[in-house]
Amino acid sequence: MEFLAVSFISAALLGLGMAGSIESGFRVGRRRLSKDPEKKVEGFGAVESSIFGILGLLLAFTFTGTLSRYEHRVKLVLNEANAIASAYQNLDLLPKDDQARLRPLYREYLQSRINIFKDYDDRQRSNSYFQQSVKLQGQIWEIASASVLQDKNPGIISLVLGSTGDMMDVANERLQATRTHPPVIVYVLLFALALASAFMVGQDMSVNEKRPLFYMIIFCVTISLITFIIIDLENPRVGLTRINIQADKVLVETLENMN
Repeated sequence: MEFLAVSFISAALLGLGMAGSIESGFRVGRRRLSKDPEKKVEGFGAVESSIFGILGLLLAFTFTGTLSRYEHRVKLVLNEANAIASAYQNLDLLPKDDQARLRPLYREYLQSRINIFKDYDDRQRSNSYFQQSVKLQGQIWEIASASVLQDKNPGIISLVLGSTGDMMDVANERLQATRTHPPVIVYVLLFALALASAFMVGQDMSVNEKRPLFYMIIFCVTISLITFIIIDLENPRVGLTRINIQADKVLVETLENMN
């Protein structure tokens, strides 16, 4: 909820800031026209086109990158489910005693991985589940490696330890994916260009006697809404657009299929 509030406030402040920039641009333009209605500002059109073009490109590339990262995070959930299922199936290659020790650990590990993101809003609880999963990784690796080294069968060593390593690698990839976001400077530039564009829109509107409020609102709301969606998609565990329900369902199904 805190993140959602911050996102809404940031988008609202951007919209209000753009509205203020349009008003400032409108007043500056009206003042200039009142002093010399026939005077033209050379090069203004080129600068305006450049600013709007850069803003459009920045919004497009940022949104595309954000959507790509969102889809990548969803794919990683499926990859982790497949990796855990494969590693769990390869336990059949181990002695019965070792299987009996490892299978409960795998189920507990998968449950902890589900809980990490299920309770992602509660950072303290989520971190405790993460620490639990790391501890379980160590236990699983220790037992599995000791088991396969008893017979020293290259095929079994490759399959069991390889699949176990893949399972842990995907977990690290998911951790890194939660930390991967556009640099802060990108958002700063986006906000600055939005305000500059709004100022120029206000100057363009100054040829009218009255402010075209409808078009002002449409412009401000559109840019603010796109910015909010970008921020929201970058944090799909705590925002409006969440991947918990559908994406994590495959992990829950994998846990249910573990015998």
